[in-house]
Amino acid sequence: MTAGRVSGAVSILRTPIERQACVMSESDTTSPGVRCPMCLSRVVVDHDELWLWEDGGYRSLDIPPGATPEQRRRLLRHAQVRCPNQADEFPEHHLPYQYVSAESDPVVIALIGNFRAGKTHMLAAMIGSIQNQGLERYGLSVSPLDVHGYEEFTNTKVRPLLDRDQMLDRTGQDVWEFEVGLMISDLDSPSTPPRAVAFFDVAGEVLGTTGTAAEQAFLDTVDGFLFVFSPEDMEDGRPDNTFATVLDMVEDKQDKAAVLVMGKADLYRFEYPVDRWLRDGVPALDAGRIEEETRDLYAFISEHDKGGNYLRPWFEFGRAAIHVASATGGSPQPGGRRYARPVRPQRALQPFLTLMAATGVLRTAEARKVGR
Repeated sequence: MTAGRVSGAVSILRTPIERQACVMSESDTTSPGVRCPMCLSRVVVDHDELWLWEDGGYRSLDIPPGATPEQRRRLLRHAQVRCPNQADEFPEHHLPYQYVSAESDPVVIALIGNFRAGKTHMLAAMIGSIQNQGLERYGLSVSPLDVHGYEEFTNTKVRPLLDRDQMLDRTGQDVWEFEVGLMISDLDSPSTPPRAVAFFDVAGEVLGTTGTAAEQAFLDTVDGFLFVFSPEDMEDGRPDNTFATVLDMVEDKQDKAAVLVMGKADLYRFEYPVDRWLRDGVPALDAGRIEEETRDLYAFISEHDKGGNYLRPWFEFGRAAIHVASATGGSPQPGGRRYARPVRPQRALQPFLTLMAATGVLRTAEARKVGR
């Protein structure tokens, strides 16, 4: 799955005409294949027409007839499938082979929050924490959905943040933009096929301004929402319509999952109950503790949220939870592009694990209780 920053690819329909044309052509949701989350067409694997990203462009991928099963698997991990929506006004774009060919439907996660919330930092901290700590002790096995895209996200987001203590640039102005994808297996259910999980950054502040039919169609593909806000957002009292804009457009919220994250929680690290939960770390998945944290933070946010904007996801989604986390563990240098202290994420894995449980990627009895 390729994003707008990669040559020859696209992550969004840029004009109302393009958006409407694609949605109208893809009204039949019973068609075979998976829905392309970038243009909303449906995509079916053609094993005779696979592609490989190499040297800044795509070339045809030919799997030798005598390839062993292991060689074939290795090649397919890098393979791309071209989306059939190749209208003159719509640039060529591709999806990872594993996204289209997985036995189970992909899981689409949308990150929601204004440009100050730190969504990109939170996602980079999540992926970095997975790389550094692994997920085996939580009953999950993880590999890249798209090797090239995963390496790009690591090199441009994860390593600058975690290794060089750099502030990350704001993501593009596309209404929705693919960030990174994972293949996730539930180790407690070895007979269950791995799930493709794709993370998209959604610019809620501009969502709904144009092409609402396409935006509505994209939101319908989303299985789980990660709503991120910061203490500064909560306490400045200024209206923030980011959450409300998305919530007003999402249909069937009772069938979807939401995790509300108060990011930059290190700013409240000496205040109860934030201090308690930041110190709690990320223990084994425990629905009771998630419910307890949600209850504590609901009361805390209710008291501090001057604008009354940030608890709607908890009320409106069928499965929901609230967490505190910090992508960096500290604040940036005044006026600088680096952090004052080495970046140390705090509890970045907890929202991720809760989302995996609430969206059905984790299938244990305990996971089925999360967010209910």
